[in-house]
Amino acid sequence: MNSRRAFRPTFATEPTEPQSPTYSHLAPMTAQPDTRDNHCRAPKNNEETAVVTSVFEPKNHFLAALPASDLAMISGLMSFHRLPQGLVLHEPDQRVEHAYFVESGMISLVASMQDGAAIETATLGREAILGALAAFGNHRATARAVVQIDATAWRLPVADLRNLTERSPALRKMTLLSSELMMAQMQQTAACNALHSAERRLCRWIVQVQDRIGDDVIRLTHDFLAQMLAVRRPTVSLIAYQLQQAGMIRYQRGRIAVLDRGALERSACECVGVLREKTLRIVNEAGF
Repeated sequence: MNSRRAFRPTFATEPTEPQSPTYSHLAPMTAQPDTRDNHCRAPKNNEETAVVTSVFEPKNHFLAALPASDLAMISGLMSFHRLPQGLVLHEPDQRVEHAYFVESGMISLVASMQDGAAIETATLGREAILGALAAFGNHRATARAVVQIDATAWRLPVADLRNLTERSPALRKMTLLSSELMMAQMQQTAACNALHSAERRLCRWIVQVQDRIGDDVIRLTHDFLAQMLAVRRPTVSLIAYQLQQAGMIRYQRGRIAVLDRGALERSACECVGVLREKTLRIVNEAGF
């Protein structure tokens, strides 16, 4: 074990109230009510829970890149949380109360329209700090943040984050780099959604999610993919069938198994490489 990261933080169980917001793809609200009901409403027992652990060994790239002295200072203020699929961490215009240093799984940022239509604008994994901008003052969320693949994260109250960034130049640098990376991803994703075909975007999305979770099996339904790509479910079904026939994936009962990653990357749009290069550059700049 790396002694640099072996600290004992304090913990407090603090469930998050279940929420039941909805979002859909860019069709009229009446087009697919079942999709919204099935994938955007948090189950009644869906809540955030703190988990007691005896060591502090962060896998989040920005957190793990901090010097040992900074880790010792921050560790006692953080709590480790399990974030189940479907949990909404914040809605647009809500005041951000906690920063999440993502350890595993995936969180999506979703932009919503007044008619209920929505589309994913960013995916966050262990290379992200959700709520990083709150380090620099009172911050309200600009998008819905929803857990799309069961996740874990170190959670830090934003009041503590602000105090720590004033004392730690390294932590201040990490929050700025995380914000820069998130903005770059949102800009690239906006261009991708507008300019590239659904087939190329789906291939890009599968590769991107696999990079986030580090697993060959992705547990996502066609309904969810349709929402994230702002297309109709039959379109996703047809593309997934074609990818399966080409031997790139195997899809069954909400599980996508990646069989030929190389072929998926070749079929994806250029955004795969662009986003990967930006991520590596910023993470390397952080010193991870």
